Amino acid sequence: MIEIRPAVPADLPALAATMADAFDGDPVWSWMLHHDRDSPGRRRRRLAVLFGALLRHSVPKGRVFTTADRQALTIWSPPGDWKLPAPAMVRAAPSIARAAGVRLPRVLGRLGDVEKHHDKQPPQHWYLEFIATASAAQGGGLGSALLRAGLDRFDADGVPVYLESSNPKNLPFYERHGFEVTGNLPVSAGPEQWTLWRDPK
Repeated sequence: MIEIRPAVPADLPALAATMADAFDGDPVWSWMLHHDRDSPGRRRRRLAVLFGALLRHSVPKGRVFTTADRQALTIWSPPGDWKLPAPAMVRAAPSIARAAGVRLPRVLGRLGDVEKHHDKQPPQHWYLEFIATASAAQGGGLGSALLRAGLDRFDADGVPVYLESSNPKNLPFYERHGFEVTGNLPVSAGPEQWTLWRDPK
């Protein structure tokens, strides 16, 4: 039995490290953040700084769920409340700028593309912002357990789920859980992303 619980502030450093590990090598995040001369350690530090800023907003709101070992997590946003509010953007801005460095225009451009397309979706949906499993724990069912826990709740309420995927390797995983690829995210530059939707079962 995989234990799933809401994340608490004390989990934040470990969860930022888990996300950095999970997204190291991701096509979109690599394009946005990584510099050609970055060492593997430097790449992960950049990712951890950026994801830490997002987690500092989401964890206190009860939107982050993790496993007992903090090797996997999901970040969910409820219907109508997925945009980062202005005060949270101001608080996150220094960390995002530090993580991105000279790549900041890429980061802001892609996040803008994501938000613009998300605005066009039917408003009544849960948004899976992120699902991440540390590389050493992948294949052990942690991500599936976390995803299933959320989907069971939303199915009971009759609410669909929307997400974007930045890695084509992950599409079969989502499809196994009832998601359908609805298209390619329109982007101004960089690698493609996919949009997925799941109606309640």
